[in-house]
Amino acid sequence: MKVRADQLPAQLKKSLAPIYIISGDEVLLCQEAADTIRKTAQQHNIDERLRFVADAQFDWQDVINENQSLSLFSTRRLFDIQIDKMGEKHSKALTQLGQSLSEDNIILLTLPKIDVRTQKTKWFTQLESQGVFIQIWPIDANRLPAWVQQRAQALDLSLTRDAASMICERGEGNLLALSQELEKLALTHGQGIQIDAEKVAESVADSSRYSIYDLSDRLLMGKTKDAMHCLHQLLGEGVEANIILWLFNREIQTLANLLQSMQSSSFKQACQGEKIWDKRVPFYESAMSRHNKVTLPYMQNYLALIDQSIKGLDGPSSETGFRNLVMMFCGYKPVVTELDLS
Repeated sequence: MKVRADQLPAQLKKSLAPIYIISGDEVLLCQEAADTIRKTAQQHNIDERLRFVADAQFDWQDVINENQSLSLFSTRRLFDIQIDKMGEKHSKALTQLGQSLSEDNIILLTLPKIDVRTQKTKWFTQLESQGVFIQIWPIDANRLPAWVQQRAQALDLSLTRDAASMICERGEGNLLALSQELEKLALTHGQGIQIDAEKVAESVADSSRYSIYDLSDRLLMGKTKDAMHCLHQLLGEGVEANIILWLFNREIQTLANLLQSMQSSSFKQACQGEKIWDKRVPFYESAMSRHNKVTLPYMQNYLALIDQSIKGLDGPSSETGFRNLVMMFCGYKPVVTELDLS
């Protein structure tokens, strides 16, 4: 069964399916859909949660065995599985997993954006027929101000259309940034207050701290010293490593998408395909002048090592890893990294 993200709460009120599949590029919406499922599972007294992050080296037999075994602590368990990049190994394992679904366990499967062709494969149709597929779509730029206003209402804020448009322009279409900006406004002005464009402008002017988007600008423009300083400030202010990791991943993946698109279209058309705002095009043009089909995969692989480290596995410390990524992004490859030692 396929449902939209806004239909998910209603579906969960009816019953819990044996498997939920979330797919999309919008990190915030994917996280919120997953959180909704986790919360509902807890309300059904499913307190035991098994977390798996499936990378290229992941051993799926652990999941298969756990799914077929009985829990010592509870009658039902939530298997929370995240796959950042699909591959044949994962597809085969999911086919096997789909043959052993039961009401004893709930599978929450978070996937990257999958295309129509993948949705027609045997393994996917098998899983979807037994559960619920939540496909997360990007929010069109024309609909963003309305989305921001609706989001503000949930925080008991009232935004004018001009204020919503100004917030959208500042966040440049990134939903996580927009959500954070609204939360900041709620903390600054309190609930039940109408926020106009002037108040938004004041909030922006009063913010002296760096944001992850300041880091993005400096990385794309290759300003190594400024990017390092910005990274140091963000870490010093306690910004979570996962948030910084997300920023690097977003920008590296965007560059990889642009490189792929430029094989059959112009740079400008590639930017339009990635929905890059016009004023941001020069930033990506600068970054593309420093990167190619060798440097981008290297950074993606190194990013995966940092992700492992953040999750408590082997890998470079997040601070060292981020500093190395700044150097790579700005065009300087470190003399040696963990990738070169493996």
